[in-house]
Amino acid sequence: MNDAFLTWWPIIFVLLGLEILGYLVFAKKESSVLYYDMLSLFFVGVLCIGCLGFAMLTSVGLMGEVRSMLGSIEKTKDLPAIKEALGEGVKKVVVQSADGAIKVDKSTDRSIQVFGTYRERVKAGVEEQVLQKEQVISVHSAGDTMYVQIKRLPEERGLDSFYPRMNVTVVLPQEVQVELRDADNQVIS
Repeated sequence: MNDAFLTWWPIIFVLLGLEILGYLVFAKKESSVLYYDMLSLFFVGVLCIGCLGFAMLTSVGLMGEVRSMLGSIEKTKDLPAIKEALGEGVKKVVVQSADGAIKVDKSTDRSIQVFGTYRERVKAGVEEQVLQKEQVISVHSAGDTMYVQIKRLPEERGLDSFYPRMNVTVVLPQEVQVELRDADNQVIS
């Protein structure tokens, strides 16, 4: 229904012309004169402006963007489960998050585990993307320190802006020192 209207909206001009022709054909007078009152002029003006607006939006490709925006839904999905073994010489773990909203727990297991959920907007007609480990986290070791960077998910900008949120839990070994940093590299704890 929506697509049919967006495709066939110029028919409004044809219907306006048919209305005028119908009036002139069925008028009882020999020389009919067409009169529009102010209300009729207002409605014709609104129709014309609306049609020109639709024409402009269609010609620059914004109607597809509007259609996609109206047909999108938000879903909560699981982050890919990540487990990285700690090297024998690692004594300190630095966890840095671009969003700063992470929860840190301790475990007896000598590994780093990252899991959680995130919000994603799924547009109508677009295949859902599956997040890969590399899109969520990067892990690097330097000497006796392991650096865990929790990445920010891709944002959509424009008419249909969307900034996804993540709830991340990081499980670290009990015997290592932990340092949390925010996006500006400031120590949180």
